[in-house]
Amino acid sequence: MMGRLLNWPNGLGVRTRRPLSGPRSVGGTSPQDSIGGRSQSVASPFGAWKYEFVLPVAEGRLYRRIEGLITALHGGANAVRVPWPAPDALTLNEAGAKYAYVQERDGMPWDNVMPWANQRNWSASPPNVPVAANASVGATIIRLTADFWGYDLDMGDEIGFFPLHFGKYMITEARGSGEYRIWPPLRKAITTDDFATLKPVLAMKLDGEQAAELSRGVGYGEETTLILSEVFDYDVRDYFTV
Repeated sequence: MMGRLLNWPNGLGVRTRRPLSGPRSVGGTSPQDSIGGRSQSVASPFGAWKYEFVLPVAEGRLYRRIEGLITALHGGANAVRVPWPAPDALTLNEAGAKYAYVQERDGMPWDNVMPWANQRNWSASPPNVPVAANASVGATIIRLTADFWGYDLDMGDEIGFFPLHFGKYMITEARGSGEYRIWPPLRKAITTDDFATLKPVLAMKLDGEQAAELSRGVGYGEETTLILSEVFDYDVRDYFTV
């Protein structure tokens, strides 16, 4: 029986996030002696994203969504799409988006000047950038076109790809002219038909049955702590109904 891939509840923000696992290496910290007596250290980065998320104090509808999410995740049997919270990402202006202040604040309606049924507008989003060269699964070098922010990333910036791509990648080296080294290695091949985005989406699951701390007091629900681990793109397609 396949697991389910859930949607992150609308309106549920993340109060804090703390990385618990990232790049690890074999022999990266303890040099090994070679046969010739030379000291050598071979670092082979691997691993997956694992984070502790703290969700805000909540009551009413929002608390129900938090409790429902934890229940639906079934201790790790199901996974959830996590729109990556990146408060330090490029601003809309840095990303090359030319929005007026009121558009950034209030969003934008449909072409017929009407909002969504809930009376909310589209939120202002950073532009996407086309991929400049194909790259296979496991690649650590990617290339983007010169559009918008494609040549402007640097160490620590985080991106994703679409369509149909689960993964968050951090720039670890800017090599010039839109070429970057990333971690982790690509979870899915990319082609020049794909786009890079500043709003990556990860598929993640609870790190076991004890990975959610939920507490409801008399007046409101306390902060909720979740420990979530990345589910690789190819595993999402093999083991979860998208």
